[in-house]
Amino acid sequence: MPSSTNTAWNLERFLDALVVELDRAQDTLAMKGITRKLTYSVKDLNLDLQIFPRFDGKGVQFVTASPGQEGSSKLTIQLGSITDRQIRENTRAPTAGDDLDLDEVDGLDDDLRDDLRQIGVHSADDFDRLRKNRVNVEGALKKKRSRSQGKKKGGTDYGKLADLIKRAKRQRNVPRVLSVSVDGRAGGTELSLEGENLVMSTSHSGFPIAALNDRQVDVVSGGPNSLRLSVQPGDLSAGSPNNLRVALDPYTLIKLEIEA
Repeated sequence: MPSSTNTAWNLERFLDALVVELDRAQDTLAMKGITRKLTYSVKDLNLDLQIFPRFDGKGVQFVTASPGQEGSSKLTIQLGSITDRQIRENTRAPTAGDDLDLDEVDGLDDDLRDDLRQIGVHSADDFDRLRKNRVNVEGALKKKRSRSQGKKKGGTDYGKLADLIKRAKRQRNVPRVLSVSVDGRAGGTELSLEGENLVMSTSHSGFPIAALNDRQVDVVSGGPNSLRLSVQPGDLSAGSPNNLRVALDPYTLIKLEIEA
C-alpha cells in the first residue's frame, strides 16, 4: 500500500458519526416543518470510498486513499431510512438497567468477550436466554475457538462461564436486609426477612441455605424482596442474641443477630 498521512478509521465509528449527522439533519427538518409547508430531505445516501483495508487478525480498519494513490479498494455504502417500528422489530434492544454488560464480568478474557459478541451475546440476559433455550453456548464457543487462527488456545474454563456471569450479577446486586420479623405459629416459628436482592432468579441449585445458632433450618420460600425460614421450637433462644447465617448463593453470605 502506498504511504499515506491519512489516519486509519473504524467502520463502526465512521457509520456512527454519519448517522449522528443525519439525525441532526432530521432534527432540523422537524423545526423547519413548523414554519415551512414544503422543504427537502435526504431520502437515500450513497457513498463510494476509495480505501486501503488493514486487518490485524482481530479488527479491520481503513485508510482513505489520497489523490493519485493506486491499488485502493472501493467501498460502497448505501444508507436508507428506517422507522422506529422497524428498529424495534429488527434490532437488539439496548441493555436494560438491571442487566449486566459483558464488560462488567470479571474473569472473561478479551478474546472470549469478542467470541460471545460474535454469536450475539452482549449481556448476561442474552447468555441466560440461550441457556434457557438449551443452547450449548460453551460447546459452540469451543468449536469457534478451535477453528480460529491467531486466537489464544486454552486458558479458558468454558464450564465456569455461567458461574462468572452469576458472580458478576451478584456483585452488582448486593443484598440488603431491611427488617426481620418472628411469627409464632402451631408447630414452630417462621422467620421473615424483608429486603432487596435477596434470592436472585439465577441462584444456584440448592441455595439459599440457612442456619440458626449453627443448626440448619428449612427455607420455606425466597424471592428478591423476601425470605421465609421455618424454625422448630427450641431453635430460638430467649434473652440472648440468636445468630442467623444465610448463604444466598456460593458467593454471598449474610449474618444477622436476632432477639427472640
